[in-house]
Amino acid sequence: MIKKFTAAAKTDFRDKNFREIISGSAATFFIRLLGLVVGYAFTYIISRYFGSEVLGAHTLSVTVLMMFSVMGRLGMDTHLVRSFSRDHADGRWDRILEVYKKTLLLIIPVGLLLSAILYFTSELIATYIFKKPFLEPYFRVISFGVLPMILRFINSECYRGFRRNKEYAYSQNVGYFLYATIILGAFLVFSKNELLPNIAFVLSLVILSISSSFLIFRMIFANTNITSDEYPLGLMVSNSLPMLFATSMLLISGWINTIILGVYSTESEVGIYSVILKISTLSTFVLMSINSITAPRFAQLHAKENHSGLKQYISQIAKVIFFSSIPIFLFIILFREWLLGLFGDEFVGGADALLVTMIGQFFNVFAGSVGAILNMTGRQVVFRNILFISTIINIIACFIFIPSMGMMGSAIAGMIFMATWNLISMIYIKYKYNLRTYFWPF
Repeated sequence: MIKKFTAAAKTDFRDKNFREIISGSAATFFIRLLGLVVGYAFTYIISRYFGSEVLGAHTLSVTVLMMFSVMGRLGMDTHLVRSFSRDHADGRWDRILEVYKKTLLLIIPVGLLLSAILYFTSELIATYIFKKPFLEPYFRVISFGVLPMILRFINSECYRGFRRNKEYAYSQNVGYFLYATIILGAFLVFSKNELLPNIAFVLSLVILSISSSFLIFRMIFANTNITSDEYPLGLMVSNSLPMLFATSMLLISGWINTIILGVYSTESEVGIYSVILKISTLSTFVLMSINSITAPRFAQLHAKENHSGLKQYISQIAKVIFFSSIPIFLFIILFREWLLGLFGDEFVGGADALLVTMIGQFFNVFAGSVGAILNMTGRQVVFRNILFISTIINIIACFIFIPSMGMMGSAIAGMIFMATWNLISMIYIKYKYNLRTYFWPF
């Protein structure tokens, strides 16, 4: 068997696309790793200086912010990847400029409106949804981050469409945590106000959104200052809305567990659960790194109707994901108590919930890049429907398990959700395209 794997490895490394996957994802992986480090630094500062309760309040307010920002993106972030990857390959910078301008004209007023809604309904959300009135100032502060968060996502996906993978990874994983950590560290010299983590987070988003918008325009204007008029705004919206629903279902299902946990449990448990989620995402680092460079490639191969090339590309990706992720899985499972203990003794109590969460993440990694494949091959409506069904199952599971089991119940519901949408997507792709997205070495 060893000789068989050795021979297969030599064959893979002679392939240009395989080498591109390895080199591109490796660079993205290390940037994401840097993002993980600064993200943990930000979380560590909050947990050490303010405690798990403030960390829980910060987590809940950021979760609400993310839900508002998903609505404000209108699915345009995912749509831009598919649109820009085609136009960039064809040298159509005039069309890229048209789409980017129209996207900004659409999302900026929507973002400002959603920001105002969150600001003025903060008391209602804190009192009647979470039944925790003290969360109101946290929500008011975080409301100023709605538009910057939307712009951060939009600009990140522009980088991805241009296949600027390093810039994409930095914008998605490093920038806002890096700026937030620096700002929070500076604030702590003068004050220990409990709202400082939220203030630092919002300021970091403002810095990142302004700088990334400037860089996107500079990149486009370096190639053209002519704007085409080929893409009606209505058509852009109709193409992006199915992606909005798919993205919303995926993200909201991840957040709904935290929100329902926040309703039925303490801020301390929410804080511990937020650390569990951060640690568990280590196992998906390879998958996310690969998805960041492969999604545009999926779109290009599908547009050219190169089924054999797409099949080979997906097979190579599955192999890289499998062999790179297994060591990380084993490390987290074996040393989960030690990892949680780094944030404080009170966090060690989440060890069993972390184990359950890791089981869910295994399904995510095993299934491979199913979401990117469906979105980039024109099956975004199918993906939306799969996620809708899985989200309903997740919500039902949350209300069954969380009231009686708290943090463990949230972990169980999350595991069920991960397994459901990944397995259904994997089976659909096999049935529809005869493509195997997973790798099994035996």
